[in-house]
Amino acid sequence: MRAIGMIATALLVAGCMDGHPGPMPGPRVCNAGAVQGFVGAQISPRLQSRLRARSGASSVRVVRPGEAVTMDYRRDRLTVDVNQRGRVTGMRCV
Repeated sequence: MRAIGMIATALLVAGCMDGHPGPMPGPRVCNAGAVQGFVGAQISPRLQSRLRARSGASSVRVVRPGEAVTMDYRRDRLTVDVNQRGRVTGMRCV
């Protein structure tokens, strides 16, 4: 009886596979390289929206000098570092 159950399970799993692995569902992944041309720009809500769209990120986090940030790693979030004057100094996906 146990052997029949194992064979049935194996056939069921094999029937669901077509030999071509598909993309795994999950969070979006941002591309910080796509927005490096904005380094030096003045941060604004409009710029944040453009950065999010062009990088493919789900969210944008702006980090100012001395500001505390969480240490969680999120590959779908674009982190934008700005200086005291609000100019973008760098961007990364974390």
